[in-house]
Amino acid sequence: MRTPSSLEGMAEGDTIHRTARKLQETLGGRLIEDVAIPNPESRLRQQGQRVERLRGSTMTIAEARGKHLLLHFDCDLVLHSHLGMRGSWRIRASAGKAAPDRRAWIVLSVAGIDAVELDGSHLALMTEAELRSDPRLRTLGPDVLGPAFDAPTGVAKLRGTDQSRELGDVLLDQRVLSGIGNIYKCEGCWSARIDPWRTLADLDDDELRRMVIEVAALMRYGVETGRTPRSVYRRAGQSCPRCGARIQARGQGDANRTTYWCGPCQTGESPGRGIIRS
Repeated sequence: MRTPSSLEGMAEGDTIHRTARKLQETLGGRLIEDVAIPNPESRLRQQGQRVERLRGSTMTIAEARGKHLLLHFDCDLVLHSHLGMRGSWRIRASAGKAAPDRRAWIVLSVAGIDAVELDGSHLALMTEAELRSDPRLRTLGPDVLGPAFDAPTGVAKLRGTDQSRELGDVLLDQRVLSGIGNIYKCEGCWSARIDPWRTLADLDDDELRRMVIEVAALMRYGVETGRTPRSVYRRAGQSCPRCGARIQARGQGDANRTTYWCGPCQTGESPGRGIIRS
């Protein structure tokens, strides 16, 4: 039995760009033979006429914008998907007449293949005009993985927000830079040797530039390899792979997302404190 290709994982920008690539390879330029909405709670059940227009259409491009996935079709419709923390897309051999997975928000079928979205926090069918005016997309900052993104762009956006904010909090603000989630926030700060608790005002432009370069490089590596860095993320109490000190963790920002960091590597804390010795 063929194992389905799963595109799941923590849906940060690298996951979305990798998913867009796979869906482009699978669906791009191919006739959508059928569309199913198995989950009774899917909001697409309220968009019956638009769902019907997808049948017989062709997907022209799968586009990633930060953490948002946009599937464009030649019938002037766009499927807007946001996977949240638990969502995923799966590519599998067509289920045919078999009972569909009732968790699926949508199933797009081309010849012999199904593309299935499971869970996810947002899914909507809209016109291209509606997409252009969607406030969730219009307020997004530049995509760290976008082709035009560079370090000066990132630094300028970080300087353009409230300079009293802590770096770790700002990096999760999709209105400033889009695509960065909690993993890359923590791993990027560790890689750049920068304290995530420092305010933007306390950081000079060279430090911000280093931060932007490191997080973008880590995310590009994630796109190409499918591997997510785990030097500090969810390793509280374990030894830092660089200096051996104990990794720390604490909630940060209004959303209280857990930040993981190494004191000696990132804050200048004495390396003698919390060293884990074998």
